[in-house]
Amino acid sequence: MQSKSKYLHLNGTNVKQVNENGSPKNGEFFAEDKKTILRFKNGFLDGDIDTINGLIVKPAVEGSGHQEYWRENKLHRDNEMPAVISDGFAQREYWIDGIKQEVI
Repeated sequence: MQSKSKYLHLNGTNVKQVNENGSPKNGEFFAEDKKTILRFKNGFLDGDIDTINGLIVKPAVEGSGHQEYWRENKLHRDNEMPAVISDGFAQREYWIDGIKQEVI
């Protein structure tokens, strides 16, 4: 089965996204559709936010009925949670360190 990830072409790459000044993107940006939120850390898709109290995990790609969890440009989600949730939250894919996991 094909992945529902909208940014699968970046999975596991070292391709950094840069801002208009050529610096790696950090923070939240809108995708070209102006509806999907993209979160970056050091130019990579990454929704994790490090805080004094620990890690806050947010989707790196977030739109209507669609979420993708990334860590350092790899689809990833801990604790056996889905990394890609799509089609109105009906479809789920499980990824660890950029590798799709088979669900038994």
